[in-house]
Amino acid sequence: MKLMFVSDIHGKLDYLDILLNIYYKEKPDNIIFLGDLFSFYVKDEVEELINKIRNKVVIKGNCDSETDVLTSNLNFTNDYYFEAFNKKFYCSHGNIYNINRFPPCDFDCLVYGHTHQGLIHKEYDKYFLNPGSFSYPRGGSVNSYMIIDDTGIILKDLDQKTIEKISW
Repeated sequence: MKLMFVSDIHGKLDYLDILLNIYYKEKPDNIIFLGDLFSFYVKDEVEELINKIRNKVVIKGNCDSETDVLTSNLNFTNDYYFEAFNKKFYCSHGNIYNINRFPPCDFDCLVYGHTHQGLIHKEYDKYFLNPGSFSYPRGGSVNSYMIIDDTGIILKDLDQKTIEKISW
């Protein structure tokens, strides 16, 4: 199984085109969007591009307005909990639950966006993971996304080059 995580696109359509190309090359079984997909003026265009992707989970970000979410056909959720690779995953945008504030459930891997900076960190036998921002990196980081598979976790740049990697 192969999972792809993307966050903080903020309506940048040119980056969504890049995302589609990477998605077709990576061929993940599922893709999890960790929020902040929209901007004020391109909701329909963002939806059209994201609807080309199958097997997706779309989490609401703090910049995805209630109106956009309610009128969207993307089936937003506030969080996503699942098991894979013998691990319990909790995914959210990151403005509420993150490395500094844990969710009220048992997890092995906390995956979140919001900070616009990629992160692979293991502490207390837990993994704290952030794919960074696909279109608006901050703090000297680069545009990035994350792949998780049977071998471990890989943070990649948009040229699909490894930024950081950790094995299970």
